[in-house]
Amino acid sequence: MLTSHFEYPSRAAAGPAIVTIDDVKLGRQVSTLHLTLWQDGLLSQSPWVTPSVSRRVTLAYTSHTNLSTFEGITIPTAYEASPTAALPPIPDFELLKTQDIDNNWELSRLPKPPGPLSYLTKWRFYMPRGNPLVSGTTDMWIRLSNGERITQGALAYVADAFPHNLHMFLATPELRALIEAQQKQANSNAKGQGGTEERASLWFPTLTMNLEAKMALPEQGIEWLTVRVTTKQIKDGRFDIDLLIRDVDGEIVALSQQVAMILSIERNMASRKPKALL
Repeated sequence: MLTSHFEYPSRAAAGPAIVTIDDVKLGRQVSTLHLTLWQDGLLSQSPWVTPSVSRRVTLAYTSHTNLSTFEGITIPTAYEASPTAALPPIPDFELLKTQDIDNNWELSRLPKPPGPLSYLTKWRFYMPRGNPLVSGTTDMWIRLSNGERITQGALAYVADAFPHNLHMFLATPELRALIEAQQKQANSNAKGQGGTEERASLWFPTLTMNLEAKMALPEQGIEWLTVRVTTKQIKDGRFDIDLLIRDVDGEIVALSQQVAMILSIERNMASRKPKALL
């Protein structure tokens, strides 16, 4: 895959799904496909879906080429030599895998039980312990929790998976300190009342996502990626996300731009309402 554009018109649910694929253009170097992921009312044969029942969960346009053989003009850019292109500190990877923490990074822990955020248990997100390397951004190192390697086909999943407390690392230092103090007080009050259950308070549903693959990962995949997240504005329940995804050598693996919402976690647990009418 070279590029992709995703839209998420409906909330996905755990369970069966079908992806239908339309060949928009099959070219000698680049081909374009239109994909639709459906749920509910699925059939075992064509036409695969029931129009009045099935839901379009994800829509995508993707362009495909062989990144291993794709050739063209290459020009070094000024960005590549700038301080903002520097890698974040390289972790002690073995220490992170065995103890979840080193001098610069620590594991972002999910609430227990994770509830509607259980899909995030597939990943391990290691967040910075100190100030960001670049103001207005946050860096993280990620790997799959089961020890498998990250392959080319998983890049869209990489781009759309974030720690549950991402907003904490994107807020101003003053606001982050205030939120952390409030959370500590809330946890203290809960323990004082005999409570043990933790809860995430926010949910970040993606509205649209663009993804561009910059290189082909090894066929066997790689264990670690570093992701730099930049958000320019969080306002009225919406925020923009720019992602820079790199390998441990600093090579750009993929770029992504997204528009997402910030909602109460209860919205992710609510039952679906009937279809709205225009």
